[in-house]
Amino acid sequence: MQKSLFKNAFYKIALNFFNLIVPVIIGAYVYRTLGSHAIGSIKYGETIFNYFFIFAAFGVYQYGLREVSRIKSDIKKASQLFTNLFIFSLLTNIVTLIIYLAVAYFGYGDNALFPILLIYSINIFFNLFYVEWVNEAFEEYGFITLKTMIIKMIYVALLLLFVKSSDDYLIFVGLLVLTTVLNNIISFIYVKRRVKFDFSDIRLRTHLKPMFLVVIFSNGNILYTQLDRFMLGEFVSETSVAYYTMAQQISTMINAIMLSIIQVTIPRLSFLVGSGDNEEQYLDLLGKITKIYLSILFPAAIGLYVISDLGVRIYGGAEFINAGSVLAIFALYMITLGFESILSNQVIYIKQKEAILVRFIFIGGFANLALNSLCIYFGVLNAGTAILTTAIANLVLITCEYTYIKRVLKIPIRLLSWTNLKYLVYSLSFIPVSLAIRSIFSGTILLFVLIIVACVSVYLIILLLTRDEIVTLFTSKVKGKFLKRK
Repeated sequence: MQKSLFKNAFYKIALNFFNLIVPVIIGAYVYRTLGSHAIGSIKYGETIFNYFFIFAAFGVYQYGLREVSRIKSDIKKASQLFTNLFIFSLLTNIVTLIIYLAVAYFGYGDNALFPILLIYSINIFFNLFYVEWVNEAFEEYGFITLKTMIIKMIYVALLLLFVKSSDDYLIFVGLLVLTTVLNNIISFIYVKRRVKFDFSDIRLRTHLKPMFLVVIFSNGNILYTQLDRFMLGEFVSETSVAYYTMAQQISTMINAIMLSIIQVTIPRLSFLVGSGDNEEQYLDLLGKITKIYLSILFPAAIGLYVISDLGVRIYGGAEFINAGSVLAIFALYMITLGFESILSNQVIYIKQKEAILVRFIFIGGFANLALNSLCIYFGVLNAGTAILTTAIANLVLITCEYTYIKRVLKIPIRLLSWTNLKYLVYSLSFIPVSLAIRSIFSGTILLFVLIIVACVSVYLIILLLTRDEIVTLFTSKVKGKFLKRK
């Protein structure tokens, strides 16, 4: 029996909203307590770790989610696939851990980054037990939400208890790792209740090629934001990395809420494509997802843009005021991420065309590398120009993907239609609204609250006055749930 997409989306949005609120509240405490230098060191160490973690994970999450979603009605096949991927993960994590520890010791053994890298190595070992993709394939979003909320609350309590000054940065890294370890172990125990190990059909080589393509596809950010952070750390300063990562963290938290709609529908879309003879249902669901997603993405991105200077001031304090312009660019970058996520995840990857997707990612990634290199050559590389070049590279990627979908796959996706772009036009009203409020009032927190309330109100009024389908769809769902309870 398929679970309600509306309920799944509710759980996922609730989870991501919780994941937004906690870092907003605690993140401000962390940034103010640790300071830009410690944060820069942590994030730079995290960037180095992420390069190795790509090969430890080896695309198991994305590949496993799609493939289990296709066969989840057959528990035996699902168990066989789970066993294959678990063994595969065991090998990649062990090999990666050995290489990672060697590089950390010989490359950074006498550097302050070494203890940070050493603590992060624990994540590689326990990544073996990261099987959340099975829960998502079976659409167990209720469990995922409850478990994550509990673990996050434990993390917050320990953080407030043990992190008191910039000298406690290693404790902070340790708590981040502890949170991941708890999440992985609990999920593994839960999954094993339904899916058992089945060694009757071990075929690791069968999965190698598609998983290798997924590794590149799902980790294209090594040529995008991860590349930005690495080049800023190497050629500019760790402080610039701190500005960049703060802006990235804020935008990522907000973007995660919207991506809930994309994430919860991947299993259902995979199931429809995998079942065959469901192309019409697939296109119908794809159109609805795109519309709903963009109706949230545009106001969120433009809204973040108009409060970017206020956001970093509240989040990190006066020390991070220079990150305001960086966050403003990240807000616009969010729009390109949204378009790219629909095209890659909902269409190309679902259609099992990741081979061509990898090529497109490399084209955009090398464009970003070239643009960053030019910025270094002309001496203009900073946190702001770094994300600007990434946004341009993402536009190159989107162009390649959209052209391929329309001309080769011949899927009638209407991403740039007025039906979708009207939400961008509505959202642009936030700019004059924000300027008007700033001309009358002052004070960081007061302006922050007033602008958000005013922009949300204006957007809702426009939707109501135009009798937008999104309002009708949402109210009908809510009424339906309410009447059922009656």
